[in-house]
Amino acid sequence: MLERCLSSLHAVLLPAAISVEALIVDDASVDRTVEFAVQLSQRFPELHLRVLQRSNVNPGFGSLVRYGIAHATGRYCVLVAPDGTDPVELIPEMVRGLREGKQMVICSRYVRSAEGGGVPLRYRVYQRIYRRAILLTLGREVTDSTNGFRAFDRVFIQAIGLGSNRFNVCPEMTFKTMLAGGEIGYLSGQPLPQPGAGSEKFKLSNEIFGYGVVLTRAVLHRLGINWF
Repeated sequence: MLERCLSSLHAVLLPAAISVEALIVDDASVDRTVEFAVQLSQRFPELHLRVLQRSNVNPGFGSLVRYGIAHATGRYCVLVAPDGTDPVELIPEMVRGLREGKQMVICSRYVRSAEGGGVPLRYRVYQRIYRRAILLTLGREVTDSTNGFRAFDRVFIQAIGLGSNRFNVCPEMTFKTMLAGGEIGYLSGQPLPQPGAGSEKFKLSNEIFGYGVVLTRAVLHRLGINWF
């Protein structure tokens, strides 16, 4: 899956003349990810592939994201799932939005009400409730706050700071950008079906509390109450 992902990035980014540094964050894996990534770096030299190894001190998607951001060197970052499910053909348009002044561009699975067909029904229901809660509590229409496939201004995100270790790092990033006065753009896109995808093993039951926490913190911040 990693090879397919890097191949897609190579096919999209080179014709767009986007200079790229691809970071692979390995979280103490035992599946020869590092060895395989080194081989791929020789196959795709234009991606300037770097492999970051870390001990599994703070496990979770958010911890990996924060680690990668801390070690990146470019002005802009794009989060891409290694399983090849993200529509990476949107990256040039994402980068264009950032260069035009946006602080974040999110691939939204729900720009239009009929969209989201690539997402399981229970998650679509949850997302509808979460979007409604955001509108009622923050007064902002956010079509997709949780999708990990997004591009952002790395300097801006580091300045506002991130603290989540799980998948709630995505809505945390979204809410903090909004509350800091940053501009967020949305591009319509759907996850791509891939055999064997879903290696991150997202489980709503494990993540819903964290999603509630970051929204609560955003509401309190809007009311002038800082929750550290």
